[in-house]
Amino acid sequence: MTVLQALLAGVIQGITEFLPVSSSGHLVIFHALFGEGEESNLAFTVFLHLATLLSVFIMFHKDIWTLIREFFASIGDLLKGKPNFKTPERRFLVMVILASIPTAIVGGLIMLLGLDDILENIFVVAVMLIITAGLMYLVDKMNKGKFTQADAPYKSSWMVGIAQGIAVLPGLSRSGTTIFAGLLGGLTKEFAVRFSFILSIPTILGAGLIQMIGVVRSDYIEPDLFSWAVGFVAATICGIFAIKFIKVLIKSSKFYIFSIYCLLASALAFLIGFGVIG
Repeated sequence: MTVLQALLAGVIQGITEFLPVSSSGHLVIFHALFGEGEESNLAFTVFLHLATLLSVFIMFHKDIWTLIREFFASIGDLLKGKPNFKTPERRFLVMVILASIPTAIVGGLIMLLGLDDILENIFVVAVMLIITAGLMYLVDKMNKGKFTQADAPYKSSWMVGIAQGIAVLPGLSRSGTTIFAGLLGGLTKEFAVRFSFILSIPTILGAGLIQMIGVVRSDYIEPDLFSWAVGFVAATICGIFAIKFIKVLIKSSKFYIFSIYCLLASALAFLIGFGVIG
């Protein structure tokens, strides 16, 4: 992989991981165009996931530290026989845990059933991008929610978690799908976005673990350390700007721009799949 290819892959991963346009779908398209080896793709994708994870830690370090502190504090309360999950922080912690369960189940099923190939299928990407476009169009039309971390019903976290599990399919945006599910569950737009990004932490870690197993099983290819470093830095910086952009955009009703973009990306994926391009 050249430095330019690594840079482009890092920019794509950093932007599309958090913008509702599907990072996995874009990386499938990218690799289809450049034709890199499968093992190299997989290892580099794991590396880029770490970069986007760093972006979340930088942007939400206060929330993350609070959740970690409350996690250990709640364990201490349970050991004392005095469980307390009534505070907004503890409620948010439980919501993140509950929402992570469906995603873990879906990831486990993919491994057990050997469905890894579907994650690299260009036609699956094309169809899922159309669905993502539809969801982003609906986000603008949905009523404003009223629930925050202080009073959000736990069923909302299940809805977001199930949506995130389904979003394992390439082309179906994880961030877009979970934001849509959060709004459908009555969450405010601001909280739906924050919940989606915080929830990406266990998701990215889980995806990285699954992909790392694939790397270990394959004939691993030695990386070009400089190229990979360029991709890592690009993904981290672009991830930070993407998160800031979504936090601003969610206050308006302009998610339709992602609908248009996803439809164009879907058309490109179909052209690649049918051999017209690439």
